[in-house]
Amino acid sequence: MDIDQQLQTLIEGAPPEANLKAAIKTVAPVIKNVAQQLKHSEYYILQSINRQWLQATIAHKNELNKPKRVIYAYPSLAAAAGDKLAKSNPGLMALPVPVAQLLFQLPSIQPVDSLIFLETESRDQAIEVRRNDLKVLFQSQLTQNINAQVPPDIA
Repeated sequence: MDIDQQLQTLIEGAPPEANLKAAIKTVAPVIKNVAQQLKHSEYYILQSINRQWLQATIAHKNELNKPKRVIYAYPSLAAAAGDKLAKSNPGLMALPVPVAQLLFQLPSIQPVDSLIFLETESRDQAIEVRRNDLKVLFQSQLTQNINAQVPPDIA
C-alpha cells in the first residue's frame, strides 16, 4: 500500500469525535513528506501481547549522560526477529505497521524521544525521526490551516 492509500485508510478509520479526520487530512502532507524519505511503506515493530510497542533506552549521541527512549522500526520480520531485543524478550512479537500510522502516532507516544527506522537488514542505515520535531511540524500545519480558515474580516 503506498503512502496515499495509507493516509486515506488512516482518515477513513479515524473516530468521528474531536474532528480527528480533519486533523489527519491537515497533517497528511507532513506525514507524506517524512514518509517519502524512508525506504519502506511498512515497518515491523516489536510489541507485547497487549500491543504495547517495545521502547528501548539508548545513550544520547551528543549527551552521553542523558538517555534517550526510542522505538525501533525494522524493515522486515526477519530483521525484527533477529534483533537482540527480540531474542532477549521471548514474549514479544513483530507486527507490520504502515509508515503513515507510525508517523501519525509518534507525537502522542510519551516518553518516547524518537522512532528509529532501520532501513537495512544489517542495521547499518537508519533514519531517526524525533517526536518533538514531528510534533512541531504537526502543530505548525494545524495552525496554518486554522489561520487559513478564519476570514480576514471576522471582526
